Amino acid sequence: MNIRSAFGFVFFILIAWGFSENKRQFPVRIVIAGMIIQLVLGICLLKFPFMTQGFIYLNKAVIALQESTRAGTSFVFGFIGGGNPPYDVKYPQYSFILAFQALPLVLVISALSAVLFYWGILPKIVKGFSLFLEKSMKLGGAEGLGVSANIFVGMVEAPLLIRPYITQMTKSELFTLMTSGMATIAGTVMVLYASILDPVIPNVIGHILTASFISVPAAIVVSKIMVPETGTLTTGELTAAESATSTMDAITKGTTQGLELLLNIIAMIVVLVSRCI
Repeated sequence: MNIRSAFGFVFFILIAWGFSENKRQFPVRIVIAGMIIQLVLGICLLKFPFMTQGFIYLNKAVIALQESTRAGTSFVFGFIGGGNPPYDVKYPQYSFILAFQALPLVLVISALSAVLFYWGILPKIVKGFSLFLEKSMKLGGAEGLGVSANIFVGMVEAPLLIRPYITQMTKSELFTLMTSGMATIAGTVMVLYASILDPVIPNVIGHILTASFISVPAAIVVSKIMVPETGTLTTGELTAAESATSTMDAITKGTTQGLELLLNIIAMIVVLVSRCI
C-alpha cells in the first residue's frame, strides 16, 4: 500500500508537469518540501489526536461565524434567510435558498477582512505566514494565508481575507489559491458531511479535516509545477494602505465591496446554470 501511494504521488507530479506552462522551470525545492510537510502533517494528525482537536476548535469558530451570518439573514429576510418559518414545512430539504442563506457569508468575511486590515492585524498575520512559508515552500505571505484559510472556509470566502493583497499577487500565487480551494473542503460542507457520516464513523469530522489539511501541501506542489513562480512574492507589506478612517468606515467599505462580489457571484451562477441546461 505504501509503494502504491508513493507511485501515485509521483504519477500526479508527472501529470502536473505534463500540463506545465514552463516545463524547464521545475520547482524541485517546493516538491521536496511539500512531500515532507505532507508526511509530517499526516503523522501528526493521525498519531496525535490533540492536534486534530485543535483544528476542530478552529472549525467551530468558522461555524460560529456562519451562525452569526444566519442570524443576520434571518433578521433581514425572515424564514427565507434561515429563520423559523411561520408555517409547518412539509419538505424542509427544499427550504434552503443559496442567495439568502449561504452566500451572505461573503459580506461578513469581506467586512471582517476590512476591519482586521484597518486594525493592523491582517498585515501582521500575512507577514508571519510570509516568513514561514517563504523559508519552507517559497510562498508569499498573502498566498499562504489564503491557502490556509481554504481549510476552514470556502474558496469564495478565503480570498476575501487577503482582499487588499489580491491586486499584487502573481499569476502563480492566484493559481495556487484557486487550486487549494478546489483541493480542500469548506466548513459548511464539512459539517454537512459530518452530520451524515457521524452515526457510521466515530469522530468523522476529524478524518475529514485531516484529509482537507493534508491536501494543502499537495495542492501547492501541483499548482507550482503547472504554473511556476516567476514574479515577486507578496509579503506583509503593502504599497498602498486602505483608505478607511475609522472602524465603522472600514466595515462600511468592506461590506460595500463584499456586496459587489456577492452580486457578481449570484449573476455568474445564474448564467452558468442556465448555459448548462
